[in-house]
Amino acid sequence: MWYMVPAGGMTGAIEICITFPTEYVKTQLQLDEKIGDSRRYKGIIDCVRVTLRERGLFGLYRGLSVLLYWAIPKSAVRCVPT
Repeated sequence: MWYMVPAGGMTGAIEICITFPTEYVKTQLQLDEKIGDSRRYKGIIDCVRVTLRERGLFGLYRGLSVLLYWAIPKSAVRCVPT
């Protein structure tokens, strides 16, 4: 049963790594302000395209470490047998 704690932590980390780019794009679109008559992003695909062009692939993971610091221990503790 000792293996459940690290397995839970890894599961939490994988979950965050998979879902984070979607959350990043959603947040960027929510915070997108009008500049003149237009917005910076035209939609989801454009937001991904601009981010990849300006920051590279890791740009979609900007701010990931903060979530990992909490997701790993949270998921690990949830897997502790009672």
